[in-house]
Amino acid sequence: MSKTKVVITGAGGGGANNIITTIKEREDYFLIGFDISEYKVVRANVDRRFVVPPASSPEYETKISRIISEQKPELIIPTNDPEVEKLSEIRDRLETRLFFPDHESVTLCLDKWKFYNFAMEKGIRMAETYHVERLDDVDEIFSNFDSDMLWCRAIKGAGSKGATKVKDAEQAKWWIKYWNEMRGMQISDFTISEFLPGRDFACQSTWNNGKLVLMKAAERLSYIEAASRPSNMSSSPELAKTVSDKSLFDFCIDVIQKLSGDKAHGNYDIDIKMNDQNQYCVTEINIGRFFMITNLFNLSGKHSMIDTYLKLARGIDPNIENPFDFSEMYLIRSLDTLPTVLSPDEISRRLKD
Repeated sequence: MSKTKVVITGAGGGGANNIITTIKEREDYFLIGFDISEYKVVRANVDRRFVVPPASSPEYETKISRIISEQKPELIIPTNDPEVEKLSEIRDRLETRLFFPDHESVTLCLDKWKFYNFAMEKGIRMAETYHVERLDDVDEIFSNFDSDMLWCRAIKGAGSKGATKVKDAEQAKWWIKYWNEMRGMQISDFTISEFLPGRDFACQSTWNNGKLVLMKAAERLSYIEAASRPSNMSSSPELAKTVSDKSLFDFCIDVIQKLSGDKAHGNYDIDIKMNDQNQYCVTEINIGRFFMITNLFNLSGKHSMIDTYLKLARGIDPNIENPFDFSEMYLIRSLDTLPTVLSPDEISRRLKD
């Protein structure tokens, strides 16, 4: 029996590794890895490897189209925002499947400032936010808040890129100037917003033609290398646990329906924090791909997020009756070690051994 060929982009990265590890446990897939780095792609646990240009390169489409034509994969799974954006743009010209939200939703979510304005129009709760167009704007922005802590971050990028807490306008100016002068970003690439002090959640869901198929959520309890980050936090948890909360799920469903309506299709990963009134607020939507912690969701409950995604992408009904499939599990991670996913009972047993 021939194996189903699947392309994983960014195959040498951490996000791809969790996807690859899960799929490799199934024997009916042949994985093809793409990466811009020959050193990263060689370490990917895939069956065939290709070095490709960055998604921003004019050569990207030509290169991957040639590989797809030769290798004939049934599906391509992106693992980073630049490739989500580019693949969404060229989806109709590729000779393979993409299980993706509509292009309008993709482009909206990948620009945090555009999404914020959309959210305000649609009544989606987010932290009050202002766009920095010039450094001179920062003092005026701070005057809009009665708070001793605000949040400064980049409009585009993942992994909390360019994000930190700031206590006053001078700190915010210094932070933006650093990224401008040392990292090549523009002043106008930043926003300043209300700081959300509450609990931190990741909600991942898979949709098919406007219908919710599977939704799972986790609370981030601590962060990898938090002490070495200016913000003391990130989207990459060191410790996280699955949660089942109807109010959280209802909030996320409402957000996605306002975003994509009956066109909701593929993966929607929503980052959520609670404000000082214990209300859920969207911080961003990582659209069209999987969370870094998707292996936690794969091992929680009866239904794996990866298996569900692979079946739907190939037109197979995953037969899921309850989209809020749940079991309590903990994810424990650190640098240079494989992530560990354990149930509360397994944690107790290990502590007793």
